[in-house]
Amino acid sequence: MFSERTYQAQIIQDELLHSQRAKRFDPEPVAVNQAGAFKSKMKDYFTLFLETSSIHGLNHLVASKRHPFEVLLWLTMVGLSVFGAMYLSGTTWSRYQSSPTVLSMDRDMFAWNTTFPCVTICPNSKLDAKKLNAYVESSPEPDKETLTKFIIGISNATYKNFDTIPLFEGIPGDKYVELVLNLSANFKPTLTIGATGISLNIIPTITEMGLCYAVNSKVAIYNSPDYRAANRWDRVIVHNSTFYIHPLDGEVFAQVINLSTSYDVYIHGPLEVPDISTRHQHSAEDFYMKLYVTALTVYTSSEAAKLSVAQRRCRFLHENILQHNSVYTYTMCRMECRIRLCLKYCKCIPHFYRRIGDEKTCDVKGLHCLAEYKDELYKLQDKAGKKINCGCFPICDDVNYVIQSNVLQEWFLGTNLQWGIVTYPRMRYRRDIIFGFTDVLVAVGGMAGLFLGCSVLSFMEIVYFLTLRLICYTHKSVVSK
Repeated sequence: MFSERTYQAQIIQDELLHSQRAKRFDPEPVAVNQAGAFKSKMKDYFTLFLETSSIHGLNHLVASKRHPFEVLLWLTMVGLSVFGAMYLSGTTWSRYQSSPTVLSMDRDMFAWNTTFPCVTICPNSKLDAKKLNAYVESSPEPDKETLTKFIIGISNATYKNFDTIPLFEGIPGDKYVELVLNLSANFKPTLTIGATGISLNIIPTITEMGLCYAVNSKVAIYNSPDYRAANRWDRVIVHNSTFYIHPLDGEVFAQVINLSTSYDVYIHGPLEVPDISTRHQHSAEDFYMKLYVTALTVYTSSEAAKLSVAQRRCRFLHENILQHNSVYTYTMCRMECRIRLCLKYCKCIPHFYRRIGDEKTCDVKGLHCLAEYKDELYKLQDKAGKKINCGCFPICDDVNYVIQSNVLQEWFLGTNLQWGIVTYPRMRYRRDIIFGFTDVLVAVGGMAGLFLGCSVLSFMEIVYFLTLRLICYTHKSVVSK
């Protein structure tokens, strides 16, 4: 009897010993217990966050003795509240990014100065007859008449008349501008202005209308023959300041006397240039033109200037994205758009543009090719009449001029031009911020408080639970083991 009990006890002892050895050499149950413990700890920690969070509605998700339907109801409400807060906050942010500015009016006309208008004069006869005759006579080309018509056509070439230029292949396209400049007539009229201490200069500039001359311009120099010949791309420091006038100055005029040829004149702001689509006034030879204008100014406040280009939807001169010009203007951006279209249609660009990289300057055949797309290039519209998106923003400090009176009278003393301001503007527009970043914070905070009842401290709680509190909780769990 004793021996049988001893034998049974021995069997039980052996089984216990075998079980302990199996547990020692088989780590899988231990790993399973550790994984279960980790999940349990994370669940307890997440429950702790939901119970103590100041975001409304989260505590109902883990409250004890809740029916599953109640939990589902509160989960749905919290989800809808989060969606509503995020959707309206996204709408607010989109508004801040797309239209945070507004144009307001200043009406105190004595509180500001008005920019004196700039003019660009494009003579209709750009060549010196003696220089042209001497060049044609010295040329080995037997057809002198065709050569003469070709050179005259090149000097007056625009998008409107490319197809009228005679076919002549004796001169390569990249030599057209140099030829026109060498044969151009001297443009030395007398420039006067009815203001003391003001000095204005006449700057030759290459435009889409050929060689022209600008007065009181700050950007015409970037297309001047000397600037291009030097292959410069830097900003030019203009020493003479912008010419401003005040209502107390009275009527202020400038005159260009003895032009000696008919011309087209373009009136624009000092920070702009004309292009082929800019409105102009024409004067025949031996006529006196008098242009009286008023100004419409749009300027940008210092606060709005700190916004991005996409937000204020305008550019300053130094915010240049153009490849063929050193500064940015709205008209230069439209010229850049025409250059892209020319390369797309005919694989070349007209001679009056600056050529960069491996771009090809159009010869006569290339210009005739561009003439087939005259309407698209001139109006910047496709064949269906839809406006081509060039991505051009206006300049932030812009001045537009409205012609009030255009008097053209025959004049026996030569061809003269007078322009100025008689009626001063009674208002101007200011581009200012109406919806700033502070307004965004207020709106987003209001949405978060309305839908979730939370504040900045509530979001700090989330950061706290994901960093410091989590570290302390983990350390406490390890020590307790």
